[in-house]
Amino acid sequence: MERRGYNYFLTNTAPELSGYFSAGFWEGLILQAAHQEPALRHAVIAIGSLHETFAHKKLNYSVNHGGFAVEQYAKAIKHLRRSLASGSQAPVTALMSCILFVCFDSVLGRFSSAMVHLQSGLRIIRDVRFRATCSAADEFLIENTIAPLFMRLSLQAILYIDTRSAADRRAFSFELMKTNEQDMKVPECFETLEEARNNMCQSAEGIFRMFYMCDGDLPFSYQPAEAVSKIHTVFEL
Repeated sequence: MERRGYNYFLTNTAPELSGYFSAGFWEGLILQAAHQEPALRHAVIAIGSLHETFAHKKLNYSVNHGGFAVEQYAKAIKHLRRSLASGSQAPVTALMSCILFVCFDSVLGRFSSAMVHLQSGLRIIRDVRFRATCSAADEFLIENTIAPLFMRLSLQAILYIDTRSAADRRAFSFELMKTNEQDMKVPECFETLEEARNNMCQSAEGIFRMFYMCDGDLPFSYQPAEAVSKIHTVFEL
């Protein structure tokens, strides 16, 4: 069953998750890392198995539903917690795990749990950027491959956050702001389609973040300073 779940991820899930973006992460990097990291391996198997069940319209959304996919997910969580407790967990592996957990919980409709994993990943990225907690090679991988993935996941999460209270939306906006404090620099021309898509996602994230920071009951001059600065940045684009 583990081989079946892994193979389904390889042949069906990874290509669908890649979508219009580069397949390097889902069809290469994550599978290579899964061979070395038990947490990633069980998470990959869990998502592959869950995707196959979903594709055949047999997915049970019951809270008490167990099944093989959920068992593999639990094993992945267990391995990750063990390595975190021992201090042996690399930030890159933890970030990959967060991405996989977000995907798994989202398919099952457990959006609150998915948001917890998403925000955990955002905090790890922030620590890497401001505390230099990993090697230069890992920092490059995070900035150029993993951080853009979290940006796209954050945009998708907005669809869920939009149904919650204004306080929840504002809290998520500030979480994103703390992670993405770097200035947005859009080049005169894009060298690749991937670069253009990443910049589009960054701009869209900034626009949504601006809307969520603003208070609709206040005039422009009384808006939070963070929202006003984001408004100027968006209009400059």
